[in-house]
Amino acid sequence: MKLASRFMPEYKPQKGSKIALLIAACIFLAVLYYSPIALAVLGGIAILAFVWSYFEQPKIDAYFAKLLEDRKGLSICNFAKEFNAREVDTWIIRATYEEVQKAMCTEQPIPLKSEDHLFETLKLDEDDLDLDLIEIISQRTGRSLDQYENNPFYGKVTTVRNLILFFNCQPESNAI
Repeated sequence: MKLASRFMPEYKPQKGSKIALLIAACIFLAVLYYSPIALAVLGGIAILAFVWSYFEQPKIDAYFAKLLEDRKGLSICNFAKEFNAREVDTWIIRATYEEVQKAMCTEQPIPLKSEDHLFETLKLDEDDLDLDLIEIISQRTGRSLDQYENNPFYGKVTTVRNLILFFNCQPESNAI
């Protein structure tokens, strides 16, 4: 019998290769040594990013504060009731709920609804979904990402519900 989802293991990130880090550092230093203009360009980009985030962050904070106020009293229990636990793995429900909350750019977790649009409502970046979130949920739930192209929800993951159903259609892997 499978353990309850509250006993699901946390995500364990893979350690980076020290050789890859050394190679990246060498390339960075070589670019800076042979092209000091690159340093000025990188500095300019960093300053622009800082200024942009300084003016954009209050808008984002106000948006999420309103969303949090609208969802006062909701919890993972309300979220889980939106799915049939006999058809959808509860580990997938919990892992998706927790990891999507962590991926959002807020300090306080926002209660989720299954119909929340990942990119419009929750303001997630598509690259974060493709590169980070999918891997984390896969590892936590013990679902393989092999042959994901054959999944009926492939290319249709725009809501939290579709993300859960995508993983529910993936085969279980041997390692959890």
